[in-house]
Amino acid sequence: MSLRFRNSYHATIWAMFERYFPNCPDGGDWLKKGWWRIEPGQEVVVYGDDPDDVNRFWYAYAHTSNGVEWAGTFPELVPVRRFEWCEKISDTQSRTIHMHQFEVTGSEHVHTFRT
Repeated sequence: MSLRFRNSYHATIWAMFERYFPNCPDGGDWLKKGWWRIEPGQEVVVYGDDPDDVNRFWYAYAHTSNGVEWAGTFPELVPVRRFEWCEKISDTQSRTIHMHQFEVTGSEHVHTFRT
C-alpha cells in the first residue's frame, strides 16, 4: 500500500498524517509523521510500499502560511519541525492541531488537499 498527498490548492501547504501502528515503540497504537512541504500541483509519496498494511482509516492535517487549514475533529500534538513520533510523544514546542479522517481505498491511494 502506498499513500500520496496531492496539493490542489493555489499555495504551498505543509501536511502530516497519522496511522494505526499497534504497539508503537514509544507508546500508544498510532504513529504520526510530518511535515511535507507540497507546492501547488505537486504530489508526494508520504507512505509507501508496505503490502501488509491494511489500515483503512488514516488521519491528516495540512495548513498554509496564510492560515488556510485542512482540519477535522481529531486532536493531536505535533511539533513545528519535521517529525516521526508515536501518538503519546510531544515536546514543549508542540501545538494541538485537529486532523480529519479519510478512508484509503486501494493499494495506490492519493489524498488531495483542495478548497
